[in-house]
Amino acid sequence: MHKTFYILISFVLLGISTVAYSLEGLSTLEKYLFEQNQDIQSMQLQVEAKESLASAATSSYYPTLHLVGGWGQNKTDDLRSEEKGYLGYAEGRLNLFRGFKDQSVRNLKRNELTRIQNEFELKKIELRVQLVEVASDIIFLHKLEDILKEEYKITQTQKQMAAKKVSAGLSSTVDNIEFELRESELQIEQRQIAQKHLEAHQRIYTLFGRDIPDQEFEALDFTPADTLVKELRSINFEQTLDFKNASLLQSQAELQKAEIKSEFLPGLDFTYSFGRLTPSENTSAKFDESRYALLLTIPLFSGFETYYNSKAASKLSHSAERLKNQRRNEITSAVNTAQTKLSELSALLKINEKKLANSQKYFDLTLSEYKRGVKNSPDLVTATERWFSAKKQKYELLKELELLKVRFERFN
Repeated sequence: MHKTFYILISFVLLGISTVAYSLEGLSTLEKYLFEQNQDIQSMQLQVEAKESLASAATSSYYPTLHLVGGWGQNKTDDLRSEEKGYLGYAEGRLNLFRGFKDQSVRNLKRNELTRIQNEFELKKIELRVQLVEVASDIIFLHKLEDILKEEYKITQTQKQMAAKKVSAGLSSTVDNIEFELRESELQIEQRQIAQKHLEAHQRIYTLFGRDIPDQEFEALDFTPADTLVKELRSINFEQTLDFKNASLLQSQAELQKAEIKSEFLPGLDFTYSFGRLTPSENTSAKFDESRYALLLTIPLFSGFETYYNSKAASKLSHSAERLKNQRRNEITSAVNTAQTKLSELSALLKINEKKLANSQKYFDLTLSEYKRGVKNSPDLVTATERWFSAKKQKYELLKELELLKVRFERFN
């Protein structure tokens, strides 16, 4: 459910018609993450292994050379022609035709290489998403800490004002209790943020294998990125890594089926041998015999192995086709849903900007009226909460937009 939600949300960034934001200064940490993360290093080795296998798949196009030695016996109807003894020779073999199996194997290995390369890129995007998530959380928590410090300081000033009014008999002790309650609430919120901050650094340790001090995140911030926003448009399904991998899986199944079917076809090889080809017990026999042959091999029976393997490959091909169609449906659904989500996010940004401006005006007016005795302490506490709530919500929206941007990279 969460994965589908992220997919749907990601497409909002294609059409949002307001200012979006992106993290700046993250490239250094991202580079260090790719250097230190064990998953990345593991997948890099897998890519290199697939590259070697793809290179090995071309070896069947080259001739092979063997040294053969041992003991043998040749028999014919003429007993006097019986030959037995030691033999030894060098043999070269050139594959001329193997039912297109060599071509299928080569394409299959290239297919697997491309797929693991795509998986590698997706893994890097996944790690980048995790990095941006935790970095955004830390930046957001730092912003909240600053906002809470400011709110706590203002609340203490208001508490002192209330104490003076109570001492002068202008209000009851309820004013003191009101601000003390708000002060306690802020202290609780500060402790909750400190706990979330600790959890964020634990996630950092999971990513990097060590903690990254807060100083490394001080240069990061949510900043406007006008070039990020684009108009909503049709998605080219074939260019997304997920869809490409689904297509590669189907292609892989087809290549496996072609490779298996080639086992029904005859093979043609050219061989050349030189040495002692005729078995002989005579140690003085020379190694000067030669033989060349054009050999045609026709498969007759494989115990139904080829038949069942071909049937399995056909099923896998149909399965991969269904998976590819499902990926296309998911992206189409995401685009349609994004249009509704687009309006919602755009409206939230505009509303919050207006709310922030009005809440500050409301706070200033309420504070002035509280000083003149027109408003009471609950009014002032409510006005203060509204103002700082709008400040916090601003950074919540900025963090959400940052996460939407990085999750959208999966579909680029």
